[in-house]
Amino acid sequence: MDAIPVSHIEIVDGHAVIAGTKLKAKLVASMHIKGKASVEEVMEHYDVNRSEVHASLAYYYDNQNAIEQSFEEAKSYVNQYGTSSQDLLEKLRKSGKQSK
Repeated sequence: MDAIPVSHIEIVDGHAVIAGTKLKAKLVASMHIKGKASVEEVMEHYDVNRSEVHASLAYYYDNQNAIEQSFEEAKSYVNQYGTSSQDLLEKLRKSGKQSK
């Protein structure tokens, strides 16, 4: 007898998330795809299991154009109005070094 299919992704408030969490599937997928993290590293970082990572990756590839567009829009907004997370991390690292 075949196992019952499990849905690891659900839509909450218009966002695809890991079922039962508020963790966005596109963030999980992007850590692996853009961040070059291994599946195991993603699992550990987000405290998710392998099937949830792969479900996030499947969701990403099924919706790649829309997700990439949302990343570009966010990047454009940050470039226009704010500080990127990378710049913020660099500032925090520098402030930590100065206070030591």
